[in-house]
Amino acid sequence: MDTKSKKFRCYQTKCKVAIVVLLFICAMANFFCGIVAANISNHWDRSIIEAKSIYDTYEFKSQFAEALDEVIKADVYYRNENRILSGALIDKEELIQDFKRYYGIKDGIITGNTSINENFDGLIIHGSIPSSLENNFNEYKELVESRLPLYRKMYIQNQVDEYKRSVRYFNGIVNFLYYVEDSQGNVISGNTTRGEMSNIERTVVLSSGFSSDNIGVTPYIQNNSFMEDSDYKIYAGIRDPFVVGDAFYNLGQEYVFAKSGLPILFGVFTGSTLLFIFCFVYLVRVAGQNEKGGKITYLVVDKIYNEIHFLFVCGLMMISFFLGLALLSSILNETAIFWAYIFTTILGVIYFCNIALITSYVTSVARQMKGKIFLRNTWISVTIRRLSELFTGKTFRGWLIFVMLCYGLGNCAIMGMVIFSAQMEYFIICFLCMIGLFVFNGVCMFFFLRALRSLKRIMISARETSKGNLQYKLNLEEISPSFINFAKDIANIQDGLKNSVEDAVKGERMKTELITNVSHDLKTPLTSIISYVDLLRNLKLENQSASAYVEILYEKSYRLKQLIEDLIEASKVSSGNITVEAMRVDYRQIMLQAIGELEEKIEAAGLEMKVSCPEPLYILADGRHLWRILENLVSNAVKYSLPNSRVYIDIFQAEGRGILVMKNISAAPIDFDETRLTDRFVRGDASRTTEGSGLGLSIAQSLVEAQGGTFGVKVDGDLFKAIVSMPLWEDNEELFVNEGEEETL
Repeated sequence: MDTKSKKFRCYQTKCKVAIVVLLFICAMANFFCGIVAANISNHWDRSIIEAKSIYDTYEFKSQFAEALDEVIKADVYYRNENRILSGALIDKEELIQDFKRYYGIKDGIITGNTSINENFDGLIIHGSIPSSLENNFNEYKELVESRLPLYRKMYIQNQVDEYKRSVRYFNGIVNFLYYVEDSQGNVISGNTTRGEMSNIERTVVLSSGFSSDNIGVTPYIQNNSFMEDSDYKIYAGIRDPFVVGDAFYNLGQEYVFAKSGLPILFGVFTGSTLLFIFCFVYLVRVAGQNEKGGKITYLVVDKIYNEIHFLFVCGLMMISFFLGLALLSSILNETAIFWAYIFTTILGVIYFCNIALITSYVTSVARQMKGKIFLRNTWISVTIRRLSELFTGKTFRGWLIFVMLCYGLGNCAIMGMVIFSAQMEYFIICFLCMIGLFVFNGVCMFFFLRALRSLKRIMISARETSKGNLQYKLNLEEISPSFINFAKDIANIQDGLKNSVEDAVKGERMKTELITNVSHDLKTPLTSIISYVDLLRNLKLENQSASAYVEILYEKSYRLKQLIEDLIEASKVSSGNITVEAMRVDYRQIMLQAIGELEEKIEAAGLEMKVSCPEPLYILADGRHLWRILENLVSNAVKYSLPNSRVYIDIFQAEGRGILVMKNISAAPIDFDETRLTDRFVRGDASRTTEGSGLGLSIAQSLVEAQGGTFGVKVDGDLFKAIVSMPLWEDNEELFVNEGEEETL
């Protein structure tokens, strides 16, 4: 049992919620691992994975080569500021091309027949200038003479600024060591000595004739061409380990963090991915079920057509993919930390929304696959089914639209052929089309009238059913296909009502027979009990307690006898197994007789009976049954009326019927529906402390209805009113007898 409960525990809602939370926790771990890995890969080449130290990385070699470029530029190419200012480093061709580009001068006849002098302040003419270009030549000459000297100064100043920038670069470098020698072996610049350089393991030597490199940075040097035109030699190396104070040290710290963090990221990512897959598979497995093999519960999202759902998910994922790439690029390139956090948050929201969307879609597919409705819940299959219903007549509206559409298209097609043949003067074809038009409409009218006849038969069947004629049969073979489903529904309603009535009659008969049989079985031993109790009462018992007990037995046994007789009578009345012999009966006289018979009980209850009927009123009724009715009403008043109150009985004639109205004040509040008072076993005393079986009013109502009368009760506060309406006696009226099988007790 415990194993079974543990087996189904994974299908519980709280377990599913826990797995969903775990799924998103794993997704969050993967997201952060991806963000950190993206930042690492943005700063480091893939060589960091295989690198044994920072010196093997592309980033270190690039930065070392950048430092060497600055050395070559500052100490080999520029050397000092005076050399730059002297103009020795001016590239004349580069300067003139930059000058022309800056002022928008295009090469042509003028520039081809002229050249700029060595002082950059005038033109030298090598050929002839056409007279038509004289003005252009003068403008070019003036521009060279007035602007080129200034542009030369700007060119030199840019070289000075670049030289100073290279010098400042080395002011912040402490881990890159170098010195420069001339051809005589003299150290002309640097930040270290030969002795210190000799103790460094990783060094680079650059010169025009010989170079050595045990670091591997030579392919990354951009200014190596300057060394070929120089007789200088550069010695460079790197401290090991790095000391605090420059970009090399910072790069080393980043390398340590990245190198130690990558295995952790990989482990966390692998573990969270495996756990994510497990949670995802679990949710797919238990989707839509509360127990293994249980009923499938569908959600609102399952009502979406699967093609539309799939396209919607794919569209959102594509939009999210491109938006995510843009955000990731912004995160990696953004220097402001605030905006980097904002973009990361937005990217995380998009990521989690996609996870939720994919999970929802896959679990929806899983639920539909389990319920075997996946193919049915597609737009294509639904469209095919609805179109097929038009041809099978399963839906009257669809069938009607289809028939009307065919009728209209048929008439339009034939009329089009008639008009076309008339215009083309094909009169024979036009005549044949006119005949076809009449034949087509005649056939349609025939089927239309047939459908109307079918509808009429269905309406007749429905009317007969409403009258209670459940034996009426509707011939389905005479119904047109348009109304066949409607006709089947009506036939099913008839069969259902018939079965319900038969079941109700059968159930009522079984209850009546049960009451009758039980009552018969109880009556025989009860008669013996009453006889022996009478014998005990006739004996003179000396024990007073025994005599009291015998009186109690006598009272209760007679009460039980009365209850059994009421049950038998209620059973006979409800089953119609009674005989009614109608005759002339004086309503007033029989009421007074009933009061006289129960006078002792009336006086014991302290009631005063007020009968209002100035003259005799004759009705058509069975005296025996009417006596029983009035006796039940008076007994009911005696049992439930307020002590020392009055009971008013009005007997009068109204609308051709004799009416008896009995009114009394109830001792107990009537706090339930008055319509229930005529039900079986319902008593006015809810506590059931008084005598009575709760069958009196029910028997009275059944007996009144069996004689063609009506019986009703009204309640107004504590005022109880019983109304008995019976048909009046007429002199020319024939007596009638309702014969039924009498029950033998």
